[in-house]
Amino acid sequence: MGEHPGEGHLGGGHLDARRGCGSRLGRTARLVALAAVGGVTCLVLVPVAINAATGGSALPVLGPHARWLWPSLVGLSALTACLAAWDRIGALLLRRRPAHPANRRSALDRVERFVRARVAGSLAEQVRLKLGVAPAVGPRLPTRVRHPLVVVGEPGSGKTTLLLRLAEALLARAALDPLRPIPVVVDLGGWRRDEDFDRWLLRVLADRYRVAARVGRAWLRERNLVLLFDDLDGLAPADRVECLAWITALNVPQVVLCTSGDEYEHLPRYDVVRVEPLSRTAVGDLVDACGPRLAGLRDELEKNPDLWDELRTPLAFGLLALAYRAGRAEYRGVLDTYLVESAARGAERPDRTVRALRFLARIARRERDLLARSRLPARHVWLDFVGPEVVWRLFRRAVPGALAGAAAALCFVVGVRLGLVAAAVTAAAAVLVPRSAFRATRGDARRGNLWAATGFVVGAVVVGAVAMLGGALVGQVARWPAPVGYGLVVVVTLLVAHGVTRDRYWAVVCALVPAGVMVLTGPSPELLAGLGTGLGAGAVTGGFVGGLREVWSGLRVRPVAALPWLPVAGAVGVGAAALAGAVVRPSAWGAVTGLLVGLAVAPIADRPLHAVAEVLARPLALDEFPLRRKAILHSARDRVLLVDEHRFPHDLVRDHLAGCDPVELAATVERRRAGLSPSGSGPTA
Repeated sequence: MGEHPGEGHLGGGHLDARRGCGSRLGRTARLVALAAVGGVTCLVLVPVAINAATGGSALPVLGPHARWLWPSLVGLSALTACLAAWDRIGALLLRRRPAHPANRRSALDRVERFVRARVAGSLAEQVRLKLGVAPAVGPRLPTRVRHPLVVVGEPGSGKTTLLLRLAEALLARAALDPLRPIPVVVDLGGWRRDEDFDRWLLRVLADRYRVAARVGRAWLRERNLVLLFDDLDGLAPADRVECLAWITALNVPQVVLCTSGDEYEHLPRYDVVRVEPLSRTAVGDLVDACGPRLAGLRDELEKNPDLWDELRTPLAFGLLALAYRAGRAEYRGVLDTYLVESAARGAERPDRTVRALRFLARIARRERDLLARSRLPARHVWLDFVGPEVVWRLFRRAVPGALAGAAAALCFVVGVRLGLVAAAVTAAAAVLVPRSAFRATRGDARRGNLWAATGFVVGAVVVGAVAMLGGALVGQVARWPAPVGYGLVVVVTLLVAHGVTRDRYWAVVCALVPAGVMVLTGPSPELLAGLGTGLGAGAVTGGFVGGLREVWSGLRVRPVAALPWLPVAGAVGVGAAALAGAVVRPSAWGAVTGLLVGLAVAPIADRPLHAVAEVLARPLALDEFPLRRKAILHSARDRVLLVDEHRFPHDLVRDHLAGCDPVELAATVERRRAGLSPSGSGPTA
């Protein structure tokens, strides 16, 4: 009855070792079987089957067993696929069994990796690595949580550090005792008030720790989780109260919550641990422990006694210690000193670094997290952050340039393939491009011309290639029997006309026009080539304008009239076609009819296409987030402006960056960089 705990753990260790050995043997056996079966299938059966399918004969050695070739190929292929997907199928089945020990081991491993990564990337760890000291944060949180435990302290006082230490202690205990609950760290800042908290929590567990919803729901019900909630302050005050009500409704007593406010009083029952600020003695001991590395900070404290009051938290001390570690610094307040000194010693241009970090900080604040994203999220998150000048360059230079290039390239392709008459009709039809101009504040003319030239080239290449491809593909129908060509043209015309008019009778009337033309000319290669060319160019142009309209609607400005000068760009394409040897063909009815039917698809394609809008909106972020974004992020991480795989050190740093004036801050960084001596640039790590 009274088994010693160490003996139980030792027996469990032997059992886990035997299970691990059996698992490795099973995996090795599956790999050997996969190599054997896959080798026979791919190297023997597949070549023999291909030979038999192409008119050859089976191998003589098979003899009467040749009839079993195809059943064997199917069976062994299925067996090979099953062996290759064994681990994935097993994991999928495992996730449906909450009580299986493998689910617990997997969850513990992922939580441990997350906590280790978060601790290693924290600002406190960076200070310890670079200066050899770290402020002591206390008191230590209890590992036995019977009621919700609230950790209260001002921002930057070390609440998250205490939470991660508690997670490490609980992980160590849960790894030794399978009856102890698993700790999970959850950032409440990502919750939205209109979301069901239970579903959101299960989704966080699945995304961060790969705990399936069914398993997570069972563990919550059975109280097999310790919920370590961080970043309650990231929610609005009204949302915090509702979030606490959701947490209470979970009916899980093992909850730890970090906050700097007093909203926790809405909990029916709780214990409180208060994190006290750093004393002047503790700060002085830390500065003395660093020796000459923080001589500049010691001198600043002697000259400015009020600075002692600002070093109340480990965050403030860490930021100033990192700012002063490379030498003398100009004190401008804790956050500004940290930002200016760190950016001034970086390798990238200050204006690019500051603008990029400000842009990313604004995105992170809107997303309620600390992540500095290397890839842009959906455009609705950041579109209102861009300046008016880049809007002018895109909508008043690049977009008209792209449409002009498209018109010129289309008219050139039509002129070369179908004659100058069809090209001239195409140029005249360019005036009907739907509502393609946008009003924007004028910007830098030189950069605007570059954007216009780039848009012209891109529009010409894309539309020209699509027009040629469409004409070539549909033109192949001319080789088929004539009734097929008749039917194709009439059906396409009916569909396009109905899509434009939304009226069946008008669609039938419109379909009679190409039908009458084909009575005279037949489904000629020119008509079919014109139809394919028009369909390709019309679909691309309509989708382009529809995507632009969707982007423009996100800027909350109304579009204005169309571009009346587009036929001029088309005339340039007609002239280029004439110079290339295009001629006026005597009978152009078929080509013109096919072109007009195909181009009529443009209004149908002119829809709010979100995928196209996402692609077209990307250039708007180039001023704030240039193409060399990874180099900027790596430089910011080297200077500890970012930590832990490109995260802002704290929401105070994020919010300060998001609200700063990038021009003023970049100018300050530039002046500070100019004031640094060549030997005082400081280390890069």
